[in-house]
Amino acid sequence: MFSSRICSWSVRLVWGGVVAALVVGWAGADEGAEAGRRERLRQAVEWLAAPEREGRGPGTPGIDAAAEWVAEQFAAIGVRPPADEAAAFQQFAMTLDAKLGPPAENVAEIVGPPGPDGQPVITRLELGRDFTPLAAGGSGAFDLPLAFAGYGITAPAEKYDDYAPLAAAPGGVKGRAAIVLRQEPQKDDPHSVFAGNQASQHAALVRKVANASEHEVGGLVFCNDADADGDTLMAFTRAGEGTEKRSLPVLQIRRSVVDDVVRRSLGRGLGEIQKSIDESLEPASKPLEGWRIRGRTAIKRVETQGRNVLAVMPGRGAPAAEGRPAIPAAETVVLGAHYDHIGYGGANSAEPGKRAVHHGADDNASGTALLVEVARQLAAAGPLPRRILFVAFSGEERGLLGSGYYAANPVVPLGDTVAMVNLDMVGRLDGDKLVMHGTGTGTGLDALVDRLLGQHRFTAAKEPGGFGPSDHASFYAKKVPVLHLFTGSHADYHRPSDTADKINYDGMVRLAALVADIVRELATAPERPAYIEVASKMFARGGGDRPYFGSIPDFGKPGGGYAISGVAKDSPAAQGGLRGGDLIVRIGGSAITALEDFDSALRKHKGGEKVPVVVKRDGQEVTLEVVLGQPR
Repeated sequence: MFSSRICSWSVRLVWGGVVAALVVGWAGADEGAEAGRRERLRQAVEWLAAPEREGRGPGTPGIDAAAEWVAEQFAAIGVRPPADEAAAFQQFAMTLDAKLGPPAENVAEIVGPPGPDGQPVITRLELGRDFTPLAAGGSGAFDLPLAFAGYGITAPAEKYDDYAPLAAAPGGVKGRAAIVLRQEPQKDDPHSVFAGNQASQHAALVRKVANASEHEVGGLVFCNDADADGDTLMAFTRAGEGTEKRSLPVLQIRRSVVDDVVRRSLGRGLGEIQKSIDESLEPASKPLEGWRIRGRTAIKRVETQGRNVLAVMPGRGAPAAEGRPAIPAAETVVLGAHYDHIGYGGANSAEPGKRAVHHGADDNASGTALLVEVARQLAAAGPLPRRILFVAFSGEERGLLGSGYYAANPVVPLGDTVAMVNLDMVGRLDGDKLVMHGTGTGTGLDALVDRLLGQHRFTAAKEPGGFGPSDHASFYAKKVPVLHLFTGSHADYHRPSDTADKINYDGMVRLAALVADIVRELATAPERPAYIEVASKMFARGGGDRPYFGSIPDFGKPGGGYAISGVAKDSPAAQGGLRGGDLIVRIGGSAITALEDFDSALRKHKGGEKVPVVVKRDGQEVTLEVVLGQPR
């Protein structure tokens, strides 16, 4: 049980032309101080979410300006970088996007069987007219035998698998370039097993890339369906932005070119074959004997430097007294929020076809503004027994990259890190209702939260687990107790309409007082919370209708498999023997080279199935058996 602490202080601050007298006590701030806090929070959110910040997308001048703004606010408040001025920013590499290399480095040709003169027939393809590489694939030279793989779908529940005939053919499918159609069987049939005439999950191009990778094909060639409207080439990023760093080449070739090859090899064209598949729901995949595709692709991965912004309020320590242990000043409470958002939209947008500034007022200008305001309140009161580390993370929207980098490269030893409190989407308070994650991750946290919620007149839906789609998960994976505050999702999430005028600033003032008290008590309590491993639902992209596995992704690790930083307590992964640091390279018959492959492979199984899982551990391949759980 943590003891309560009554604090009272007064200080005058000037920021953004707003002068406020801050007087905080047991009953909270007076009306004048609250008005000042409200105005500071409003100005901060409006500035961070302004169009000039460009949605704080990675690689934009807007996010650079936001990082500098946070550092300036910390400095004005009086909290300083951990070591020197340069230490205000913790830099890490982040893949920004992919761009097509020069035409001379992107070439392809189809090589057919020998003609009457004994020489192979070579069809050179023109970049931009006959073919295009896609960002979802890799770079390098290739020379691969061709195979027609239907729609490129493996769907056990629908009893359909385009790769099965190829796997049974001489030489198998491994190492071939698979030609696949872009849609799915019976796409215009309202009674189709593939979600009727609505596109099912199997029609998604990213799923087809993942499925091809699982089958260890050497390359993937997309082709427009025979009944498509026109025969245009897709946009470079249409099948994904290539963040998974795959090595296999992924191309699109015009249907007329592919149709000629298929007709000459199989004796019938794409239209006839597609019609046969749609009518019978039987795959028609076959090797195209004697035909190859060769060339090279050059896809340039554009990287940027992400920057976490750090500042410290040193601890003063506390001597042992009345049977209570001393509190070392080096022990640290981390208060964090991510300041990045998704820029002009793209793959992470809830309106992916719309290029517009995604302002990110709630997600997460609200958390960033609250982080700065709480830092101001705590700094005004003076040092606490434990050190407070304030961190504004970047790269959260790209997969917790900033917090993952910090957890792997902490400026304060994780053994000295008492707890981490995270603020993400805290700007839409509805009445008194909060969502509080992590209440079971450390001893005493649940009681602490209940007491302070009551004092500040909040009610909360409590989730005891420490994993979720925000930066606290990176700390909990390293066995640090966490709390994560969230005011709930809404229709503007990841849309351009998440704007500053929709923020509840009065609610944020109340939250600032609550968060300051939470951090103050964690920094003052004689006993630090002991880490508790909680069995809880895990965060993993694309879950919900797939079997439960229970792994914690490690987004900061390179490709070549699916890296995990840990496993949930009592989860199938834990019971099967997986552990943090493992690199999953195969599930059942599916090769795993990236997270998308892992997600796709799990969907080919059902809860209750026992599947072999191959991991790389300490340089060796280890085969484990995992009994998959029911979907969650």
